[in-house]
Amino acid sequence: MSAPVEDRRESWDGPVPVPTGATVPFWAATLEGTLRYQACDCGNRQLYPRAVCTDCGAEDPPFEDSEGVGTIYTYTVCHVPGEPGFADRTPYVVGAIELDEGPRLLALLDADPDDLEIGAAVSVTFWRVSDEAAMPVFVPE
Repeated sequence: MSAPVEDRRESWDGPVPVPTGATVPFWAATLEGTLRYQACDCGNRQLYPRAVCTDCGAEDPPFEDSEGVGTIYTYTVCHVPGEPGFADRTPYVVGAIELDEGPRLLALLDADPDDLEIGAAVSVTFWRVSDEAAMPVFVPE
């Protein structure tokens, strides 16, 4: 699945991911609108990428493409900026998203906090924040 990638390099003043090691394939895919997770031969699925499987310890678990859809497992509305560059974004929403493939990840939810509920369906979109990475951001379906 390929999701929209919106170029926010000129306006983004929040944290910028730095792809290194096991995260390079993940961040490269985000630039193409693809969300990837690691699917180990042992059956474990994990996100964000790591050099080893968090279940069995196998090195370099392979990547698979996600459909980019899931549900809100939980979320919080941030009224105090937790990072530089978020002061003008408050309130903003950070959610734990459970992908249909199984893994969960923390991500921004681009929605009015009053319109969100746990269990609601969401899909991924991307905000390109550098030449090397686009942030996965989820929106209600």
